[in-house]
Amino acid sequence: MGQAKRIEWVDIVKYICIIMVMLSHLETRTEIWSVFYSPFFLSAFFFTAGYVYKQRGDFKEFLHKKIRQLFVPWLVFSIFDLALSQVISFNAHESFLEELKWNFFQIRGQGDQIWFVAALFVAFIPFYFFIQCYETKGQKMNGGYRGNCLIAVTLAWLLSFTSILYTRVVPADIFPWNSASLPWHIEYMFQAMFYMVLGYMFRHNMEAEFDKYNTLKLRIVASIIYLLLVFVPFFGKVKMPMVVDVLYQYLTSIVGIATLILIAKVIKANKYINYVGQNTLIYFALHGKVYSIIQTLLKKFAVGFYSEVLNSVALSSVFCLGLSLVLSVILIVPACIINRWFPFIVGRKSITIEKRQ
Repeated sequence: MGQAKRIEWVDIVKYICIIMVMLSHLETRTEIWSVFYSPFFLSAFFFTAGYVYKQRGDFKEFLHKKIRQLFVPWLVFSIFDLALSQVISFNAHESFLEELKWNFFQIRGQGDQIWFVAALFVAFIPFYFFIQCYETKGQKMNGGYRGNCLIAVTLAWLLSFTSILYTRVVPADIFPWNSASLPWHIEYMFQAMFYMVLGYMFRHNMEAEFDKYNTLKLRIVASIIYLLLVFVPFFGKVKMPMVVDVLYQYLTSIVGIATLILIAKVIKANKYINYVGQNTLIYFALHGKVYSIIQTLLKKFAVGFYSEVLNSVALSSVFCLGLSLVLSVILIVPACIINRWFPFIVGRKSITIEKRQ
């Protein structure tokens, strides 16, 4: 499979996931939608980050690149969003300095603007050393390339599993902010790193064989298995012990990512899908204020219709997907402006809608 094809499916995966991200923030989102997308819509982003990663240069060069590509965009967009919220506000806000303080702490659920970009930046640091160790010391081990790959994935999973146990076991009132979350998503970085490692190993060890078995029958079976995994416990109201529940979440997440990749690899993309997939960072940063404006306008000028939608699970499920697609089109405008005149904000050179990732 050629490089262009691999990059195209990555864009498709990122497009689907960013649509789910926007959908997850809408008032009209439903619990059914949440059960469907929760296992994969963020973990797949980490997976693709690991997939496209290439080990080059020393840590100083690597860190400089990630500061330019992730930290600077987070800094600019988060401060811009906070400042704009002080001028155009649809919800109650604290003072700008107070919100700025919590934003710089980046504690999950405590005013952590554009938290996912910050979390990805932090997760890349242990990921760099993990992959460096795998590519150097791992090759000297006697387990063979695939054996060493399995060892690396297992170690990454153990770190991730420990991180999740921390969030499940540590009492919420242990810190003054009444949460077990740590500044700069430290408690989350190994959870993110696990999926990044999976993405890296998939590209270097598994993809060729994966593609060989990517048939229509497998895609149908994988989709059915995923739907059963997420909806049987939901509709059956199944309660699992903590450890079993955590392991089950890993299973549904991995099956969800695999199913998404199987489908993405056979979808024919277009300029719109590729462009949105290339600009997910901008979409992460800007979609919040746009959907807030739209929802405010609906409450003011279409209150009867909007109330009917909110009171119907079926209507809400359809409406939130449609509105997410509309948002994806609206945000092409600021994405084009940023890429054309302010590309340094997102750490790259200018890019047009005709180009591929």
